[in-house]
This record gives sequence, structure tokens and C-alpha cells, in this order.
Amino acid sequence: MPISASLRWLAPCLLAVGLAACSSPPRRAADGQDPRFQPASASDILAQTSWDLARWTKPGGALRPVPHPSTHSRPLTVSFIHDQGAPRIAGFAGCNQYSASYTVANGLLIVRDHPVSTMMACAPDSMALEQDFLAGMTRITASSVDSTNNPQRMTWILASGDTLDFGRRTDPIAGGQPGPTKLVYVNSERVPCSAGVGRAMCYQVRDSAAQPWQFWHGEITGFHFQPGIRYRLRVVEVQDPNPPADASSVRWVLDAVVEQEIVPR
Repeated sequence: MPISASLRWLAPCLLAVGLAACSSPPRRAADGQDPRFQPASASDILAQTSWDLARWTKPGGALRPVPHPSTHSRPLTVSFIHDQGAPRIAGFAGCNQYSASYTVANGLLIVRDHPVSTMMACAPDSMALEQDFLAGMTRITASSVDSTNNPQRMTWILASGDTLDFGRRTDPIAGGQPGPTKLVYVNSERVPCSAGVGRAMCYQVRDSAAQPWQFWHGEITGFHFQPGIRYRLRVVEVQDPNPPADASSVRWVLDAVVEQEIVPR
């Protein structure tokens, strides 16, 4: 750390709490994240979304041909999945299905390891496109979306200078059902509650941090709850055509995990 920067950090600390407490900067987890909070998850607006590759632009502006539904060919796809809290990217690369872990740091999509894929062979042009697509995932230098609340367009810029533009697909977990979205807090423990004719374990939910917790009688489709973690979710409200007896006709489908915080026991 440069001397001037060190002094700027140390001086106010000395005045506030004394030399002993200032002997080192605040401790962080090994990955640079506060162990009580996961900013990568909090900023992951891509969670539970799926995309088609719509355009591949080479350096200089020339377009690389890519398969597209309008030409009756299967597009290259990307889905961002939180599986038991672990972020995973998966999809179709032109010949094979693939999967890899990912993270989002300061808005940048990072895929550190080359994706694992099936081993089906296909036409040379398709194989070359697939190889470049999978290799490009580990060389993303900038990524962006058109909206943080409801993204519909996503762009990657690769180290080679290529630009990949994606269009949002209907999230498969929502079953293509349209509906309004809302943000909800989910408490760190499920509790016994009355549901219909019997007893059940309910989520505790609220719309804002200032409200008291209320029971949510039902599941949240696509949500993998882990006790001890408090969540803020973006959910889609859809109508259940065949709700259980004495249950609400409205159900929630996970759209994104907006943030999550470990609650000390």
C-alpha cells in the first residue's frame, strides 16, 4: 500500500479508537467478501434468467453468422442458475450442452474455468463456433444489461474485441406465465403455522424492512431456502389454476435472489 494511502487510512483510525485497533485493516474473507454478506449474490441480477445469442460482432463491425430461431435453427443459449446457493451458468453451445460456475463482481460476469460440456460431434462450422463461444466465456472483459430491474438485453465484450449481444428468453422456471413482479424479504427461519386444515411450516415474509413478518402459506417455486440466511427476492406473482383447498390462488415464482445475509445464531 503506498505510504500516503496508508497514512490517510491510519490517521482517522488513531484518533477514533487508538493504535492497537488500527494495527491492520478490517479483516475480510479469503475471497475478499465480508463473511456475513455475499455482495456477489446481492448484485447478481442475472440469477434465474435465460438468454439467446442474437448477434456476434467481430472487431471492425463485421457480423459472425450465428444460428437463430428465425432461420429455423437452434440458438446458442445461456442460463444463470442458483443451485442450492451456488451460481452456475449452463446452456447450449451449438453442438453440446455445457455448464460452469460463475460470479458477478462489480457488475462484471466472471467465468474462471472453461465450461464442462458433452462430447457430441457436429459440422465443422458449428464446432468452431462452439469452441470460440465456450472459450470466450472465460475472456469476458466487460458485461452489461439494459436494465437492472428487468433486463431484456445483455452484452459481453471479449478480450479479442468481439461483442456478443443476447436477448432475454422467457424464464423456464416461470413456465412462460406472465405476471407482476415484486420484491420481498424472507426471514432466516421457517416457522409452524396454520395452513388449510392442518399445520405446516411457513415462510416469514414482508415487503419492506420496516414491516412486521407475516406468514406466507405456500412455496416459492425455484427458491432453494437455507436456514440461517435472510433473503431479499424478486418474485413473479402468477395465478394457480388449481390451488389446494383453502389456499391462495396466487403463487410466487423466483425471478432473482437480489441479496442474502447470514444471520448470526
